Amino acid sequence: MGVAVSAGENEVSVKPGNTGRVRDAARTRTALLDAAREVFLRDGYAAAATEEIVSVAGVTRGALYHHFADKRDLFRGVIERLQKEAESSLVPAEPVDDAWEGFTQAVLASLDAVYDPATRRLLLIEAPAVLGWAEVRETHRHSSLKAIERMLVTLDPETYEASPTRTSVLAHLLVAAVEEAMLCLAHSDDPVRDRPEVQGELLRLLESARGPARTEESTPR
Repeated sequence: MGVAVSAGENEVSVKPGNTGRVRDAARTRTALLDAAREVFLRDGYAAAATEEIVSVAGVTRGALYHHFADKRDLFRGVIERLQKEAESSLVPAEPVDDAWEGFTQAVLASLDAVYDPATRRLLLIEAPAVLGWAEVRETHRHSSLKAIERMLVTLDPETYEASPTRTSVLAHLLVAAVEEAMLCLAHSDDPVRDRPEVQGELLRLLESARGPARTEESTPR
């Protein structure tokens, strides 16, 4: 029977005799990602040197290229981890009586990620330039989209009238809105000052989506 070994974001099943080797590999990968996050944040992607990253991680250059194809691939690994951290914020901080209120709190709380220096600089500012908008949006929207869709389908029908099409469309729109709100704050010279206005607009968008879907019969002609 295999043994499950956590490798940071991944979990793999290995034969008992290989467990130690896989754990070492997982620790090496985690050390590289931790060091890369630190160096990329401090120096920026362009100025960051792989020699410095392996030194901070305490591993060899061979270990770096065993786990990642190049510096860009390592940066992608850091961004994927940051995206998962941002996605984890899409859950209510604590149980609430009103399901829609809990959903709203979770969506608005996702803006808190902007205050994390690594998220702000690496995920929201540098990643589009290094990896390209298409790749960043694809990975971010895929993970966040699933989280928002899961929340929408669990809402009480009295709160939100769901249908597969409506839920999919609304989830896409909300992900785009949250993403743009985060970018707006990331590029602001004072995110704390601008947060209330950005959050207010996002809240109005959420409230406008709360009502039941309009049918053809109820739509004015």
